[in-house]
Amino acid sequence: MALATRVGAVLLLAALLPTATARNSPRVRKYNWRVTLDVAAPDCFERPVILVNGQLSPTIELTLHNLIPEDYPSVHRGITIHWHGWKMKGIPWYDGVGSVELCPVLPGQKMTYRFQVNEMPGTYMWHGHNGADRVDGFGGPLIVRPCGTPVGSALAMPLNRPFDAARQTKDSGGWSWVSNTQALLINGRGYFPDCAIRPGGSTALPNCSLTQWWVPPGRSAVQPWASAVNPGCSHTNITVRAGKTYLLRLINAASLTYQARGTLCFSGHNVTVVAADAVPVQLFQAPNGCVDLNSGQRYDVLLKADQPLGNYWISSQVQFRNGSPSGYAILRYKGAKEALPSVPLPQPGSVAPWTPQQENKLVVMSSALLNRKDKSVPAATLSLTLNITQPLMRQTGQLRWAMNNVASQQPTPCQPLLDLVHEDPQWFERNAVPARQYNKPGFNSTALGEAESGRVDVFLSTPKRKADPPPIYPTAGTHILPLKRGEVLELVLQNLPANANNGDYRMREGASRVAQEQHPFHMHGHHFWVLGQGLGIYNAAANASSLNTRNPPLRDTATLPQNGWVVLRLQADNPGLWILHCHLFWHQYMGQLLVIAEDVEGLQKLKRPDGLPPCPDKCTYNAAPWTQTTVEKEFGKSGFQLPVGG
Repeated sequence: MALATRVGAVLLLAALLPTATARNSPRVRKYNWRVTLDVAAPDCFERPVILVNGQLSPTIELTLHNLIPEDYPSVHRGITIHWHGWKMKGIPWYDGVGSVELCPVLPGQKMTYRFQVNEMPGTYMWHGHNGADRVDGFGGPLIVRPCGTPVGSALAMPLNRPFDAARQTKDSGGWSWVSNTQALLINGRGYFPDCAIRPGGSTALPNCSLTQWWVPPGRSAVQPWASAVNPGCSHTNITVRAGKTYLLRLINAASLTYQARGTLCFSGHNVTVVAADAVPVQLFQAPNGCVDLNSGQRYDVLLKADQPLGNYWISSQVQFRNGSPSGYAILRYKGAKEALPSVPLPQPGSVAPWTPQQENKLVVMSSALLNRKDKSVPAATLSLTLNITQPLMRQTGQLRWAMNNVASQQPTPCQPLLDLVHEDPQWFERNAVPARQYNKPGFNSTALGEAESGRVDVFLSTPKRKADPPPIYPTAGTHILPLKRGEVLELVLQNLPANANNGDYRMREGASRVAQEQHPFHMHGHHFWVLGQGLGIYNAAANASSLNTRNPPLRDTATLPQNGWVVLRLQADNPGLWILHCHLFWHQYMGQLLVIAEDVEGLQKLKRPDGLPPCPDKCTYNAAPWTQTTVEKEFGKSGFQLPVGG
């Protein structure tokens, strides 16, 4: 087993927003493990065992030093690491969600992660999961190979300003979107603009700048941003040998962009999908050589170098974000002249996204269905529908994302939720607020008004087990979904208009703000079965027969389509607190998250690891106002300033 990144073998797709500036090139660390066969008796019976560096089941030991300056503006102080796609069974603290599972590593502190790698071989990723640090590049590939086989932080603050103009002040200003992606990187290169691939191939400076040829008209208010500021920009070259077949590991590390959905294209080549989120799938020919890839998703694909000797475009196009640029790399055959491809550069918007019907064709390889004896998906014992909306909160005038009318507050109290429940299994029940108390117009949630007090209201989503319904009016708090050990949950994620479920107190429902966005939902601590997806409103009587319960894909990140639904099924077999959230960071930050409290009784049997970082003295919530006065108090007048207005 080994962990490594290889240029040409791993395509790490990243999207940079205006404030993300790379000052130093990242250093790749390779873990070289010697895999040998020996005889040992780990269970008192001698037998052949596979050893790594002479050890049985070695532990990865990683010490995280936080050397980020203390005055660096961040909506959440400190850093943590999430091992995306890994179950972390038995050690939920190391899953790495700041203030849910552990307190973050504050500036100047350090902690050591010690755990065994017990995941299936495949493609994963790691990234920060406390503040908005993954927006600034804090993440990377994480590859598990089979044994014995060769093989923005500050951008979030304006999101908390009042969306409602009537609530805005000179000090607070108004709500401001983070803007569209400004550059797409493939394997860490491709800073925008790439002077070498301008129209006509001109590389003259200083005339290398963004134009409408690069970016179609859209919502981005700040383009051109990068105009000729970095004449040393370049693109990634991937060299292949004619006649060889290559396994490419595709990872979408973007914080906002729907990077693919037919966007990552290998010009002139066929690619075959063989694994999705590390799980083998039946061979699937990607339409037009283009692979659907949402934020947080990974695909392993086979590419055969069977074209004439030459250079070919690899293009990454943004879907559902008008005004975003594309990213480019070059697939170069060994022996070909180092030159740009002779065909025109693929333009933004020239490739259509996959349809739900195409995505439903991805099915798990039968031999990989969790090695279950019956080779089938277990029947659901519980069901729950989560309605996704974008309410305007009456309490503060802020715009949030909500699941069943609850916008999650994060981080939670100054002591991590996992520790609170580990000490008191009834903590959620003792602190839960019945939603019916908030089912009246004009209610006032204490959670939004007590950012410094450490109090957060707890809302329990109960899948057809109790009569307490979700709030009728949008509220904010800690959103909890309790599951008992062994239960099988069928979860319907339903996209609704932004202002549905009383989500805009300024107007009647349906009058305005009816748009919807797609969402890549990621589940920590689990892979789940994706039974199907479609457009419109899910109706069990009409749609249940179309669900795939025989060989659905087994994933940890699934797409909820615009104006559509997706049905997931998972089994509670991993004690801990695991979050389900949209992997578009800004949606998560604005409340699109809930905590699945799984087998709390079994959690009591787990030992809390030593050496976890201490908690801060002060809690700041993701609904903090971040007015001009607040920012100047936190970071001074010379570093970060919020614009006033619009």
